Amino acid sequence: MFDKIEQAQERRIFRYVTTVGLATFLALWFNWPLAFCTPLLTAKFITDKPQFHILHVKQLAYALLSTAVIGFVVSTGLPEYKIAFLSIVTLGMLWAYYLFTDPKWVMFATFLMIELILLPSITIIDQASALNVGIGFAFSGTLAVALYALSHVYFPEEEKTDFVGFPVSPLTKEMRWTAAIRAWVISFPLVCFYFYFQLSQILLTVAFVMLLSLMASSETSGKTALFFTVSNIFAGLISFVTFLIISLAPNMYVYMMVVLSVIALFGIKIYTVPQKAPIYITAFTGFNVLMGTSISSGALDDKFYVRIFQLFLVLLYMVFMTYFLESRTRK
Repeated sequence: MFDKIEQAQERRIFRYVTTVGLATFLALWFNWPLAFCTPLLTAKFITDKPQFHILHVKQLAYALLSTAVIGFVVSTGLPEYKIAFLSIVTLGMLWAYYLFTDPKWVMFATFLMIELILLPSITIIDQASALNVGIGFAFSGTLAVALYALSHVYFPEEEKTDFVGFPVSPLTKEMRWTAAIRAWVISFPLVCFYFYFQLSQILLTVAFVMLLSLMASSETSGKTALFFTVSNIFAGLISFVTFLIISLAPNMYVYMMVVLSVIALFGIKIYTVPQKAPIYITAFTGFNVLMGTSISSGALDDKFYVRIFQLFLVLLYMVFMTYFLESRTRK
């Protein structure tokens, strides 16, 4: 029995390293708009969805449709009307947070949340590039789902079970809406601050908060704060060491070898220490965004240290909001 578990772990680790490594290589080699989203989404799908089913393709279709709709809304110039635009973003965020609490819609909710922050923010920098960014993100999502599907074709699970549908959410509708509203309370003030004052330099901070705020909607503030602290510190340290190593010989081959080593490290930890897997998954998300934005910029520059600083700002903000909401609940 122990040998069987070890073999299953090895297969999952090899699936994770191979698939995420391939996604990273494609993003680095071709470098289309938002290419760094491909390894980020691929890693998330592999860890969140142990088994692939054709319904995941259906969710991808919905995600592509929502990308087109958001891209069209952005291209009409709606972000210039800040109050109306933020009202629409509010509804989209609440819906996405609500869907996050249903296992059936986690993949689509992930796409939707990223779209809500990335596509409109591009209009702050360059409105003409909004269409290209939307196409780039749609291609990144499609490629991530394709790689995720192929990973289960070439590295299938030993125990095959008939898919009877996604599990029903263990939460009631009232609990799901409560969690969605708490997550929205955490992230929306920062989103308003970002869009109203058009502060494109803090995009990374806002994106982190939007994706992680649902975790802070639980009632265990102490454990959640510790989770954010450990995950962010680990992501920052790994990213800093990786940046220093790559800066010694900044070329694609060194970058790929170092990043593959980091992917292998995270893959081993995720599947051999399952009780701490959420920490490593969140830390890899932070690492992927930090290094992925370097891919998009085309070079490793001093802005990397600014991104590291923003990562720790996320930590401080999330810990503060978590304890703040918990104190209000107790009262």
